[in-house]
Amino acid sequence: MPEKCKGAGLRIAIYRCPECFETVEIFSDEKKASCTHCGSAIMVATANKCMEWCSLAGSCMAKTVKKQVKQRKQKSK
Repeated sequence: MPEKCKGAGLRIAIYRCPECFETVEIFSDEKKASCTHCGSAIMVATANKCMEWCSLAGSCMAKTVKKQVKQRKQKSK
């Protein structure tokens, strides 16, 4: 039997590193991660999500939500 993808159903969120201020992608199941730029620890509960600092986050998230709603409607048919 083929192995099931361990990343299925996970989302990637974009956070800002509190030390170097670079963007870091963190999977939705992670509670903490290391910055890929400077190595600092990022605690997801206290990290700055892109919605808090990105001027394009509203339009970007609207597209994402619209896509998710469309996918759920297709699954329920």
